[in-house]
Amino acid sequence: MKRQLHLAALACAALAIETTLAAELTADDDDYQSRIHQAKLDLWLRGEFAYDYASEADASTIAANLEMQVATASFRHGPIREVRQRLYGSSCRGESCLEDLLGIRGGGGGVEYVTRLEEQLADLGTKFGQPFMDAIEKNKAEHAADCERSCELFYCAKDDGNNSDEWESRTTSFQSYSFGAVPPEDFSGEFQFPLDLIKVTQGDPLFSAEESAQVIKQAESEGVDKNEYKSGKYKLGGDWLVNLPETREWFNRALEHNLFPILHHLFPEIIRSTSVLRAHSVSLLKYNSTHPRTDIHIDNGILAMTLAMSPQSDYVGGGTFY
Repeated sequence: MKRQLHLAALACAALAIETTLAAELTADDDDYQSRIHQAKLDLWLRGEFAYDYASEADASTIAANLEMQVATASFRHGPIREVRQRLYGSSCRGESCLEDLLGIRGGGGGVEYVTRLEEQLADLGTKFGQPFMDAIEKNKAEHAADCERSCELFYCAKDDGNNSDEWESRTTSFQSYSFGAVPPEDFSGEFQFPLDLIKVTQGDPLFSAEESAQVIKQAESEGVDKNEYKSGKYKLGGDWLVNLPETREWFNRALEHNLFPILHHLFPEIIRSTSVLRAHSVSLLKYNSTHPRTDIHIDNGILAMTLAMSPQSDYVGGGTFY
């Protein structure tokens, strides 16, 4: 049996999803069916399970439609994504247009990044008009509301220069793994090759077995193991920390003294201070042989962190793949 704590943090780093543009419609029907199959697989791998096309359409139209969805799969959810998809599907086509639409990137950090972002927004607003800018403003408002709500529930460092941003451990280190050949959508200019953005602890764990066991005991006293947590087609035990106030107190201390400083340490390219970080969605999950995994998904934060709360001697298997 294994328990894991999942954190999605609003900061500003990234998803990287390959985009492919629809090919010329020159293949025969078998080729169309092959393209349809491949596009559905590509969408499934990206967490898109609802295929949007008219079932009565011919194979060439369905193939082109699905491939367009693959091409725009990395567009962020919400109003910006809706405007991007509408513009891509109507008034613009081709690689250069797609690059323009992907040019809008999220986050906030140093003055240079913010200035560059505002310049890009102004250029895109001129090119794509008021609906695009309205979507941007709506996105900004939603983001600000999310950040304000986060600070009501989770620890937020003040931007006053008095935070303990530095993290140092003589017994815990991090092994880096490649993110692949495609830069993340956010901060592609900040992150350079090799894209070693996946970090795994080595040496001593961040929390002792005794501390982790106490956290689990506290969460179980709040009913975490009695709740059913749904992840796509899978169900497992667990709950959001917003529903576990006592456990959340421990987590907030961990954010202040360990987790936020660690993220600041690992991603200096984008995190100028722990004050820019917000805990967005945090859950404590319980796995067993009948509830072995979460479904393939895309976290709704920018940085994602998974903490194993059970010692490895208590279970077999486990892991994360991208």
